[in-house]
Amino acid sequence: MKIKIPEDLKRKMDELGVDWSPAIRRMIEREIQNLSEIERIISKSRMAEEDALELGEKVSKSIAERFRKHVTGDRC
Repeated sequence: MKIKIPEDLKRKMDELGVDWSPAIRRMIEREIQNLSEIERIISKSRMAEEDALELGEKVSKSIAERFRKHVTGDRC
């Protein structure tokens, strides 16, 4: 799989010295687990599609924030 990363972001990533491959793989695995769980919940509920999309967006934002904290070491 290839992803495009803007040069300014790539520079920042390089400055951190993180091995990004396993970090991103874990993030993708967690996202898949979360989306699978959302699908399971939605299939058993009467939740409207709009509500499901909103929930998915909240989960994605939460995951992104946890990943950012993990990478930067910010535990606050």
